[in-house]
Amino acid sequence: MGFYSCDNDEGMDVPEKEIASLFVSSNTSGEISIMDFTSMDDISTNTVASAGTDADGIHYDPQNDEIIQLVRSDNSLNVYSNIMTSMMDNSLSISLGINASGDFVSGREIAVKDDMVIVAESPVEANGNQSSLYVYQKSGDTFSLQNTYMVDFALWGIHIEGNTLYAIVDKTSDLAVFNNFFSNTNGMVSPDKQVTIEGLVRTHGLTYSMEDDLMVLTDIGDASSDSDGGLVIIPEFTSTLNATADGGTISLADQARIEGSNTMLGNPVDVAYSEDSQMVFVAERANGGGRVLVYEYFSSNGNPSPKINQEVAGASAVYYYED
Repeated sequence: MGFYSCDNDEGMDVPEKEIASLFVSSNTSGEISIMDFTSMDDISTNTVASAGTDADGIHYDPQNDEIIQLVRSDNSLNVYSNIMTSMMDNSLSISLGINASGDFVSGREIAVKDDMVIVAESPVEANGNQSSLYVYQKSGDTFSLQNTYMVDFALWGIHIEGNTLYAIVDKTSDLAVFNNFFSNTNGMVSPDKQVTIEGLVRTHGLTYSMEDDLMVLTDIGDASSDSDGGLVIIPEFTSTLNATADGGTISLADQARIEGSNTMLGNPVDVAYSEDSQMVFVAERANGGGRVLVYEYFSSNGNPSPKINQEVAGASAVYYYED
């Protein structure tokens, strides 16, 4: 386990928590970074070995003190145990508990509800250019495949809220919504609603806060550019989505966007949100080879500098947990 820290010189006014941790996957380093935001004046980072060099979706389960991570190197789901226990007691070590080969060949994001783990698979030649959603049940030391759903668009980021699955329509500016997701039967499924986010070029990451009723989306712009990314917040998301017809557009007037040279956003591939502090955490893949960028909540368009900017090589996915 590696350790390093950075000082926050911006003086962010953030309520301090007993646990406030950001879990970061990398698709180059073979490490998981665990950033501790408990003290905003002294943010520390632990690094632990990942099960593979190329990793993506990540989730922390506080009930079992485990990280669930998708590793693309061998198309597997992995569980690491004793996370917070090890952080608090240096005599213990984080251990890899489950390494289960998946049925997917190009997994991207994961979304977790209770003991159900959803994997979003992007289309590649090896899967016949077919995007699919795989639903696994985690029981003890095993993952068992429960359902496989195929979709007619390219997947990337996903987020589960209750029984509603939000999914990014990759290579577009669209968001797909699946109501009663777990009630579907195997085979081809279609979203109950698909909407376009005006102003977005190509979205990758998303997260939704039920408490604050806001949707956060990333815009990677041109994938070959490390400076044209953006970040969008849609407040009052439920009413905005309900007022937008299937195939309709959520207008610029219903969203706030940050972009520009100060933001350091190039290819923001994933995003997380703190309901207590209203901070937005971004996995930025292109700028500098990988960074975690943290912004305060914004309600208007702008070009702000990140409040926190920390290099994390190959940053590919983020998950935030606070208690």
